[in-house]
Amino acid sequence: MATFRKFSLIDFNPNDSLSLYEGLLATETAWLFNENYPADILFIHHAYKGLYFNTYIQQIKRIFNKIGIKTIRLLSDDDPKTLIQQASGIVIGGGDLSALLTGIVNYLDDLNARIQSGVPFLAWNEGSVAASPYYLLPPNIPVSSRCIGAIDKQIYCHYADSTANRNEITNFFINHLGEQPPIEQVICTKITPGGSGVRLEDTGSGLLYSPINNEAPMVFEYINRQLILL
Repeated sequence: MATFRKFSLIDFNPNDSLSLYEGLLATETAWLFNENYPADILFIHHAYKGLYFNTYIQQIKRIFNKIGIKTIRLLSDDDPKTLIQQASGIVIGGGDLSALLTGIVNYLDDLNARIQSGVPFLAWNEGSVAASPYYLLPPNIPVSSRCIGAIDKQIYCHYADSTANRNEITNFFINHLGEQPPIEQVICTKITPGGSGVRLEDTGSGLLYSPINNEAPMVFEYINRQLILL
């Protein structure tokens, strides 16, 4: 029987207060767990680069406590490999991609293995990008040439459509031709009021996606040396 994998990859304005998206996070968590919430989840906070870390963590805990998840473990709370192995759900916040990769670079394979085993995955902004095989926009300090690689699709967050950005996506496809597994699609999520993003799920027949908040992402493929918008 195939493993049932579910991902919720959210995009929202990073300048907004996280409290504005409590409802969205609650809705997506309910979908991921079919409202059968676990007692605890693992939260990976390393992308956060703000001045109020403790306040941020308390806000995260309050959001998930409200929906019945009583314990939020941080990757820094104990041995990371053990925490990843024991995680009932994995959540990665957004912020600075370089800081995020620096924090998880030694655990990319552990995270991927746990996610492939069917552990629900929720992320926003740069955390969503981390689910991808690589990154389309290089971080300030490229501590790794790859991300977790939990999906075979590339996420590009905060996308604004332009010729320059489409050329950037084309170059990304060209630079990763022949990779295994191949990069089939680049999914571009956009900042929209109330948040947007994509749900991905795989019950054994392929990774299918649906938009969050009815805000469809732009999805590109590279076919016959041409960038194609689906």
